Order: sequence, then C-alpha cells, then structure tokens
Amino acid sequence: MSLFKDWSTLLEGNGVTDTFWNAYLAKEKDIYEAILTNKTTTLQDSVKAFGEKHDLEPLLVVGFLDGINESLKTEQALDSFTEDTTFDIEIDFEKLYLNMHRAKADWLYTLPAWDDILTADKQKEIKRQYTDSLTVRIENKIGRNEPCPCGSGKKFKKCCIDKGVY
Repeated sequence: MSLFKDWSTLLEGNGVTDTFWNAYLAKEKDIYEAILTNKTTTLQDSVKAFGEKHDLEPLLVVGFLDGINESLKTEQALDSFTEDTTFDIEIDFEKLYLNMHRAKADWLYTLPAWDDILTADKQKEIKRQYTDSLTVRIENKIGRNEPCPCGSGKKFKKCCIDKGVY
C-alpha cells in the first residue's frame, strides 16, 4: 500500500485524535515558516530525507505534500509515493496564500513571513479573490410586467411565470 493510501485511510478513520492534529499542525506550521522565511520556491528531496529534516514520519510527509499539492506549479501524483520517492516541486506563493484562506488555516496565512513575500496590497487582493469566490450573486430578476424573455411577446406574468420556467 502506498503512503498516500495510508494517509487517506488515516484521514477517513475515526481514531485520529486532537492530540495528533495539534502535533501535526504545529510541525506543518514550522515547515511553512521555514519555506516562507527562506523564500524557498523549490523543494527537492526524498520523502524519507524531508521527513528526517523536519522530524516527520514519511506518512506525514505525504500528508504535508497532499496539503500543498494544489499550490504547486505542477501537481504531484502522490498515490505512488513511497519512502524512497524523490520529489522536485515548485511552489506558487500566490496560490498557496489563496489555498490557505480556502482551508481556513489562519495560523498559516497570518504568518509574519508572508509580508516579505507578498505585498500588503497583493495579500488584500488575494483575500478579496477568496471572499468573492464565496459570494453568491443573484442575476437581475425579471419584473412581472416586463416582456417575457422566451420571446412570446406576452408579459412575463401571463407567460412563463405561470409555467415556472424562470
């Protein structure tokens, strides 16, 4: 079984405790702080070596890679990863910042190191992009006395409103 399948099984299981998540998220935060502080856009390593550097078992390295995968310039096929798999990834910081908002990971997108990577205006723009993606926009409603958009020439109230089309 691949590490990614084991990671997926772990996430689906009911045995994952708050203690586990608190420990994992603290390590994840440390990794992101190191990446952002050093402005590291590329990571080249094996799963095992990356884990040793960051005090993570290989399963949790794949979990980290799963979390950052959508923020990479080229996503990785994680389902085949083993301890010996080497990866060469390039991080898109703007995507990463946006995806941290989408994940509601305020402990990550509020890291002070972001200020050295993205300007305050860029951070606001990405946050606005995130909030706009959550906003539901309702198109203009057709007034009851306006011509029906079906082209019948009747008023909307005498045509399609009764049929429930619009």
